[in-house]
Amino acid sequence: MIVCLGFVVCWSSNQIFYFLSFIGHDIDHSNWVYYFSIVLVYANSCINPFIYAAKYSEFQRGVRRLVSRLSGNPEPSQTQQSIVIINVQVISNPTYQQTQDTTGKRC
Repeated sequence: MIVCLGFVVCWSSNQIFYFLSFIGHDIDHSNWVYYFSIVLVYANSCINPFIYAAKYSEFQRGVRRLVSRLSGNPEPSQTQQSIVIINVQVISNPTYQQTQDTTGKRC
């Protein structure tokens, strides 16, 4: 929904200019408003990764994995991380009945 809203906001002003030009209005293409509408069209391509980064956790995890691999520090899988944390909790508190994994879910 947010991606669609961003698309509408970025493209609508430019398309209004083209529609007005199509129906016969004389449009001044040297006007700053027209140039701003073009900047919004280009900005649409730039805002999508930021929207994904802000809203979608799977995208965030993918970016973290990519950055860790590019930096030479391969990230252990989520299962390996959970097993290590659960084992540490069980050893440090053997009477603890319920443990939590890295996402905060009860096991």
